[in-house]
Amino acid sequence: MAVKALLFLQWIIVSVLNLNPLLRSVLEINPHARVQAEEADRQRRSNSHHPRSFSHGVPMLLKDTIATDDKMNTTAGSYALLGSVVGQDAGVVEKLMNVGAVILGMASLTEWYSFRALAKIPNGWCARGGQAQLLQDPCGSSSGSAISMAANMVTVSLGSETHGSILYPADYNSVVRLKPTVGLTSRAGVVPISSRQDTIGPMARTVADAVNLLDAIVGFDPEDSEATSEAAQFIPDGGYKQFLNEDGIIGKDWGLITWNYSDSIRSGELMLLQAEFKSSVNEYLKELAISSVRSLADIIDFNQNNPELEKLEEYGQQTLIESERTNGIWEKERKAAEYLEKLSRDGFEKKMKDYKLDALVTPGISLAMTVLAIGGYPGISVPAGYQSVGMPFGIYFGGLKGSEPKLIEMAYAFEQATRLRKPPPQFFQLTNHFLFGTFWVLKGMVGFDFKDLLLTQPNILDPARSNTCLRGVRLKLKFRG
Repeated sequence: MAVKALLFLQWIIVSVLNLNPLLRSVLEINPHARVQAEEADRQRRSNSHHPRSFSHGVPMLLKDTIATDDKMNTTAGSYALLGSVVGQDAGVVEKLMNVGAVILGMASLTEWYSFRALAKIPNGWCARGGQAQLLQDPCGSSSGSAISMAANMVTVSLGSETHGSILYPADYNSVVRLKPTVGLTSRAGVVPISSRQDTIGPMARTVADAVNLLDAIVGFDPEDSEATSEAAQFIPDGGYKQFLNEDGIIGKDWGLITWNYSDSIRSGELMLLQAEFKSSVNEYLKELAISSVRSLADIIDFNQNNPELEKLEEYGQQTLIESERTNGIWEKERKAAEYLEKLSRDGFEKKMKDYKLDALVTPGISLAMTVLAIGGYPGISVPAGYQSVGMPFGIYFGGLKGSEPKLIEMAYAFEQATRLRKPPPQFFQLTNHFLFGTFWVLKGMVGFDFKDLLLTQPNILDPARSNTCLRGVRLKLKFRG
């Protein structure tokens, strides 16, 4: 018989309570989670939610910038927003609730997406949660989500990305991350940085789990109408799970990216992001139902008035101050935006189209991160191995806007051919059922025994299948500056 959503939730909560004091990757557990799980079980018994989404009854974490209209806080890791009340669920949360998902709680992050003090606040640190870390620097602001995945505390989570926050933590924590085309998922109700670059995407232990979660959250949202209506054209009939094809990598043409943008280009992006952050976060704060801070200036003042609480002396808030000094989007900012758009159009897009490439591929996210960020392009990272000291690294598939079907095919085929992800040995030993196929446990795995989750070490690689999905790959081009 299928595992009950409530039973699974209880096991997940025990996992969080046991590991979180060490990892610090979860800020709070949703007091409504039990009610949501009980409702999912009731719907299953009555068959009142048929056909069910793969997300039905599945506990998942949200990055602590994705608003929920309940008793949880949405704070971006800062005490300045503790106790604030949002007016409604974020757009992606509303979609999750409509398919019967269970919101487990809020994952930690680098405070204010690192935008409080770039290059000074440690990755994974926020005032509310302290330093979250598993085996190394968690990297990127969606660090709590990645650590919770890597430690097998939870099955899936939602993160956000402006510039590497989804893809970077995946590389450092051996999990799958999917960064959707900007606008494919709604940003309404999410603490913003830039409407040009912000996107919401899933993190999971497998490509299939990430894709099933993506299917649950894509689509038009009137609260983010311009971006979601434009991107809706990319959503395929039948959703994205149809592209989970073990042979999907065969015949695909890859481009290998071997250059990165210079500091001056990245600085142009930063200048624009600072201006966009001020205007967008001010708008977000004004719309809160209850809050003691209503502007970026208020946040800066809060930190100044609570230096010990926010560790102001150690980490400062220089990026917030620089953002506050901006005065909107004027000629300088518009030129920067036009320049970034030109780089994307005449650089990455032109080469992809000229050489008829299906995707760019890179074994390290640092080369691809800026390319995907400034153009609003999608990307998927998949565990690709471990260094000699045991630190994980990933492989990245990126493409043009709306190319998620091709990227999913390639990422899934690579994952199934290699099965390189391993659970952290110092915490749990898990079965293949738990490591490779979380959602199917809850969809009715006949004869599945809940205690099997803690019994055996998985066989990571089947030599008989190794590389069968990799035949026919053609590497046509090395991108050069």
